Formats: sequence, C-alpha cells, structure tokens
Amino acid sequence: RALHNVQNAMFAAALAYSMGINLENVRHGLQTFNTNFFQAPGRLNVFDEHPFKVILDYAHNPAAVGAMCDLVDRLEVKGRRILVLAAPGDRRDQDIAEIGTLAAGHFDHYICRADDSRRGRQHAEVPEMLRDQLLSNGVDAAAIEVIPDEAQSVSSALEMANEGDLVVLFVDNIRRCWNQVIHFE
Repeated sequence: RALHNVQNAMFAAALAYSMGINLENVRHGLQTFNTNFFQAPGRLNVFDEHPFKVILDYAHNPAAVGAMCDLVDRLEVKGRRILVLAAPGDRRDQDIAEIGTLAAGHFDHYICRADDSRRGRQHAEVPEMLRDQLLSNGVDAAAIEVIPDEAQSVSSALEMANEGDLVVLFVDNIRRCWNQVIHFE
C-alpha cells in the first residue's frame, strides 16, 4: 500500500509537470502532503496524543489489510498490538476469510466488528466469520472479541489500551471513529 501511495504521488507529480505546473510547486506539493486526517481521511491516520498510539485506516480489502499488517510488524511497539478488524458485508466469503487470515498473528488482541450497513449480511455474520478465520489460523480464542457495532468496538479498543500500546482501527464511518479517537479520555 505504501508503494502504491508513492506510485500514485509520482504519477500525479509527473502529470502536473506535464501539464505545465511549475516544478517548484510540484515539489512543494509532494513535500507538504501527509496522511493526516484532514488531507487523507481514513488513510493511515495516526493519533499519538494518548499514552498509546492509534492508527485509523479504511482497510476494506485483503490487499489493504495485508499492507497494514506488514506496516504494524515493522513498528516498534512497547506494549500490546490491538486491532479492530472488519470486512464489508458485500465481499465474497473467501475475501472475508482472506482478511482474517492476513490479520492473524500480527496482533495481541482482536475485536471483530461489522460495518453499520451490513450489505445483506446478518447482524454478526461478518465478525463471526473473521473470528472463525482467526481461530483457524492459530489465534487464541481469549485474544478475540466479537463486537458487531463499530462505535462500541472502537470504544472497547480505546478503553483497553494502556501506555505503549498500539491500537489499529479498520473503520467504515471514518469521521465518527476519528472523533471517538481524538475525544477519548
């Protein structure tokens, strides 16, 4: 995903330059862009004003989940790694299973949730599918919770976090969840 973002940035820079945009303006745009909530909501948004760090991302397909897990593996985390995991209900069963497989083994605690819009699935169907996939990939049952409601799952993850922990939130309602993070006490 990071490579994909770099490729997109380079493509945009080349396109802007080919359209006659001054090279200094292109350079400035590349230097000042980052993944904060206001420039790229739901794309690797980091909040580190709590005693623990939070990363919020939309991560709604296997490729995005895999990239985020690779990133998390590279981070130095003093405490636990906590994940709120989800998949959109309109994904194929094998895609939801792949998301669970990709997430397995990268975190100390998992909270499986559903999107607000179940997209044709039952209330807890997707989170239960994710839980089952985590279990089948060696994650201890004690390390998994199923909390179908997104807001409740985010609250639970934030409440369990301690100093030095990393909380990764794969969310659907980006603005609501970001507000939960920044207003958490």
